[in-house]
Amino acid sequence: MRTRVYHTFQDDLVTSHRQDQQLPADYDWQPAGKRWQRCLVRALANGLSYLYCHFGRAITFKNAWRLKAAGQHGFVVYGNHTQPAGDVLIPYYLGNHHTFNVLASPANLGVPVLGRLTVLGGGLLTPQSFHQLGRFNRTVVAKLRAGEWMMIYPEEHVWPYYTGIRPFNPGAFHFPVAAQVPAYCLTVTYRKRRWRRPRLVVYLDGPFTPDTSLPSKQQQRLLQQQIHAQMSRRVATNNVQYVTYEEG
Repeated sequence: MRTRVYHTFQDDLVTSHRQDQQLPADYDWQPAGKRWQRCLVRALANGLSYLYCHFGRAITFKNAWRLKAAGQHGFVVYGNHTQPAGDVLIPYYLGNHHTFNVLASPANLGVPVLGRLTVLGGGLLTPQSFHQLGRFNRTVVAKLRAGEWMMIYPEEHVWPYYTGIRPFNPGAFHFPVAAQVPAYCLTVTYRKRRWRRPRLVVYLDGPFTPDTSLPSKQQQRLLQQQIHAQMSRRVATNNVQYVTYEEG
């Protein structure tokens, strides 16, 4: 068993060589590259996600039909952030890869080759200034209203094999309220296997619908509470700690 030491829940435990990568002040969130490039990267990612989920890891899916049942309408999926590769490939496998988007840190640009592919494959880099925030929010809401879907990790930082649910960034729950679309949650949990890495059991829950009888901020808080509570119930089924986390 490995041990990781953290000081706050905001610690980056998986980093790139250019972790402090900055976005240009005039960064544009319009689709990157050419259409054929985006289609090619999405098709390759979809193929990799199939191989990963069927042959690369021991994974069991529970209620995976829920995202298919969402149809061609926009929605947001919230997930716990515990698999560096799986957290990219599992959503690709479960949802329509043609309309997939994921909120990603600008630090991804520091990863050679893959950083560029992340943007072509649906990655939306999070803004780093108040000036950028308005354009970013409008881009995300427009995509949701156009029938695209969004994967968000509200814990923000990937902690491999972490078995709890960390505090959420409240701002992550702005989007389903602003676009008036449903939200779902994807929870990765872990089951013990003898002499091997744990089996992943992945739960899909939802939809959680914004309560339009409440003011916007209260709608966001209610969604945050509902999704955090549901994901906490799911991780309570973990029966192994492959990595131990200790506060330093």
